[in-house]
Amino acid sequence: MWVKRKPTYKQMAFETAVRNPERYLNFLLELKKFEWLILNDENLLNIVSHLYLSQLVSSDEIEINENSTVDNIKSKVEDVNSTRRADGGFPKWYCSRFWTYMRTLSELWLVYARYWEEFKLSEISKKLINWEIDEQEAYSIQAVKYNRKSPYRNVSNDFNFFTFILKILLKLKTKWSSLSYEQFILAMFSKDWNIDDFLVTIENNKFNDYESVYNFVKNNYWVNNKEQTVIHDYPDVVRRVFIISGFITIRYAWKKLIQINESKLDYINELLNIDFSLNDEEKENAKKYFDKLNSNNDFFIEIIKKYREKDKLNWQIYTNKIFDIIKNYNIDEKIIVESIEKIWTKTSVIEEFKEIPDPLKLEFFISILIALKYWKEFYIRPNYKADHIWKPYSHAPWNAGDIEIYSSKIYWLIEVTLIRNKTQQLNFETTSVIRHLHSNEEFKNHLLKYLSFIAPIIHDDTKEYYEYSTIKSQKDWYKVNLKPYSVWDFIEITLKKENFIDMESYTENVKNEFKNNFSL
Repeated sequence: MWVKRKPTYKQMAFETAVRNPERYLNFLLELKKFEWLILNDENLLNIVSHLYLSQLVSSDEIEINENSTVDNIKSKVEDVNSTRRADGGFPKWYCSRFWTYMRTLSELWLVYARYWEEFKLSEISKKLINWEIDEQEAYSIQAVKYNRKSPYRNVSNDFNFFTFILKILLKLKTKWSSLSYEQFILAMFSKDWNIDDFLVTIENNKFNDYESVYNFVKNNYWVNNKEQTVIHDYPDVVRRVFIISGFITIRYAWKKLIQINESKLDYINELLNIDFSLNDEEKENAKKYFDKLNSNNDFFIEIIKKYREKDKLNWQIYTNKIFDIIKNYNIDEKIIVESIEKIWTKTSVIEEFKEIPDPLKLEFFISILIALKYWKEFYIRPNYKADHIWKPYSHAPWNAGDIEIYSSKIYWLIEVTLIRNKTQQLNFETTSVIRHLHSNEEFKNHLLKYLSFIAPIIHDDTKEYYEYSTIKSQKDWYKVNLKPYSVWDFIEITLKKENFIDMESYTENVKNEFKNNFSL
């Protein structure tokens, strides 16, 4: 008979198989079709195979091509996962593989996933995948409802780690101080939410490097995990969830520092004033945990809507913020092009931008490149969410394009993605892009509209979609010049400052080719 082991105090952690929380949105978009299915062996094999087929997960041993189907990769999926042990109540092999991707989503109440029970999406999860709220809004709500002790973590740490850290940062802010990354790692071992005790500890102990904090937690918390796990793996994932929630910013002075995101200060304080807690039964029972954390959503949504309005800035402020970034970090064309190149090598030219997720980095750097080349010919509005130093932490809301450029004569939309997968690019980066182009009421009367779609690779299906959209736009009596670009093609055209000529030429060629084919 299986006996549950006694809970112990452990370092704060999330599942490290998915380090970037931005990936979870695509998981949810794919998984919505499986809601209400019983998570038995047969259905789990279908679901996991589907995740491989959509290339949300991958293996060198499973080749995905145009002829791949769920049925013809099932046996490979079983083989690849044959050594996986049972985990989280799911049996070994591909079943526990599924749980690897569901653990964090379950802890953060976006899904209900238990073996031989119905698979469910929470109300907030559905609002996220239906584009009613964005990632920053969803994650920030998740965070203030979260509890470290739950049906998914057999630990004695029984408090909300997110609110604990936020209150520490707010106290440090009153002293004009920040939390070093070493101190953040130490906080991950807290046994309770006693903020004053923690502040005394960091005041009385100096942590000058990672080795010093690792030795401290080994001696004081009887840590057995490897240094890589304690110092890098676990903190990295938790930090990323903090960033996408819009709660913090990472600064670089003489070391890596964590500060409260002052652009969200009122929003954070309002969330911290909410009294949300779980009783012992809800911390032990997965169904009751899900139901409790899926409650009070209307109240949270009202707070989100309130601060959406407060977050809106005019065009001049957006443009000025970009030029402030250029000035403060001495950015020129050479530096920004090199910065874009470094995205693929996971390194940074400017250390301050190191923590920005890669897809956001590309949007950020493209905005700066446009500003450098066109200077003050246009207003420039990147719609990503940014902290108080204007460093991005979350993508544009669902109803906004990535980068909008405007003058009295033209409206130019730039959509940027790092998606390489053909199916994902076609599903997520086509119809929504065209919707952004035509749904903006501010520019519905502009006669000249331009659209640049930028990706590492432009697949033929994506290219054909945009060519079809070019023809349709002419039929519907509005003037649009558009072109899909690889990243480096776009950079080359922009450096020559030939963007508008190039989009006009491409559009004209598409129209002429269509006419010639039609006449045949």
